[in-house]
Amino acid sequence: MPKPLLRWQNLKVSFPELNTDTHKLYSESIMIPDGELWENDFLWIDGPSGTGKSTLMHLIKGLIPRYIYAKVEGTFLYEDKSIIDDYPHELDKKTVYSFQNPYSQILTPRCREEIIFSMENYGFSREDIETNAQTWASRFKLTELLDQKTYTLSGGQCQRLVLASSLACSPKILLFDEPTAFMDPQAQKDFYSLLKTLKGKFTIVVIDHNAPELSSLYDKRLVWPKKEKEEFKSLPDVPSTCDFEIVCEKLYFSYPEKSIFKNMDFKTQSGKIISIIGANGSGKTTFFKLLTGMLRLSSGELGFTFQKKNLSWRKRPKHTSIIYQNSEAQFYFDTVREELTYNTRDPETHIELAKRLGLESALDRSPYMLSEGQKRRLSILIAIAQEKPLILYDEPTYGQDRANVELITEIMRALKKANRLQILNTHDVEWAKSISDEVYTLEEQRLVRL
Repeated sequence: MPKPLLRWQNLKVSFPELNTDTHKLYSESIMIPDGELWENDFLWIDGPSGTGKSTLMHLIKGLIPRYIYAKVEGTFLYEDKSIIDDYPHELDKKTVYSFQNPYSQILTPRCREEIIFSMENYGFSREDIETNAQTWASRFKLTELLDQKTYTLSGGQCQRLVLASSLACSPKILLFDEPTAFMDPQAQKDFYSLLKTLKGKFTIVVIDHNAPELSSLYDKRLVWPKKEKEEFKSLPDVPSTCDFEIVCEKLYFSYPEKSIFKNMDFKTQSGKIISIIGANGSGKTTFFKLLTGMLRLSSGELGFTFQKKNLSWRKRPKHTSIIYQNSEAQFYFDTVREELTYNTRDPETHIELAKRLGLESALDRSPYMLSEGQKRRLSILIAIAQEKPLILYDEPTYGQDRANVELITEIMRALKKANRLQILNTHDVEWAKSISDEVYTLEEQRLVRL
């Protein structure tokens, strides 16, 4: 009688934690809903952020407990054999996992090397390596980027590169964790069109909060139980800041291989929310790097004014907070609590904000052990805790369910009332229009107001 490829029941996973008051060793257990996968099934996983969806992916791939230490209870079978304690090499080789955070998966200096790296490890022939690399680079529109350095890629380009390198290995089981989170709308449509062609040829598991295309693709759907709805609590008061202004005049910037901005003018001031949309690689993150001083202009003027005084280039970072696309780039301490309370005048307010954003049970965990959605919310709170007049958000709603998007929106509106200037890059166009005072798109190397 045929058996499921994978089957899990009564799974509970808990991660290491040390609460200095209670000396608690493990977090509260994450409960995984029962499920099974047959060969060539298409499974859509949905549910609230931070409830364990990625944890299930880690178990399927064998990252837990082999590389990510956790206490696992329950039954997890591959072809009716338990694999919690003895993960089979066969399953490891046939399974590829595209992480929610593409930055954590890129290992090589250039795009071409990234696509072929895994194939070389698995012993593919030179001919197959070249053929597969060309095929998948073309499918994900990476052909012109093959000689580009990976650290220069946008988040969406990184995501496409990870997907191409994963599929080039000719796997049998495909695990996609928020695969389009950093992609522009056209790239998202292209990806789900590709999935449609793969359906029935691979066993596919997709985690995605906001993908209407999945409704016509999936065979099975695993929905995590919704969290109990808490009584609404008003947000704590956010400290106000003084007047702040940015003025760009005839701004030019180019990389050695590509011009990004040409003769661009832009002006804005505190108490506003500004959204920037545009295709992957059009220059949204580069603009943030110019504002923070990580990059210098090729020519033109970029002026910051705080309390009617011009700020020198060296002083601008002291007035600017940035939420990076890669949330982990903002983490320095052992616990979430330390991240939120370091060098802030009002730690109680920021702990309360963390509780409102669903991080209460994670305060004594390592920030690196959170789900990607939780990491994103933590990175936003770290920036807020710095109490600077300018906050830059690079994809603030990445990895968030609708309830958490609404909470992030509340916080941004509270910061607006506190006279902060907030500029965000996003592919969530409708959300950007609902929250912003002004929305811009990057066209022909300039910011154009919609």
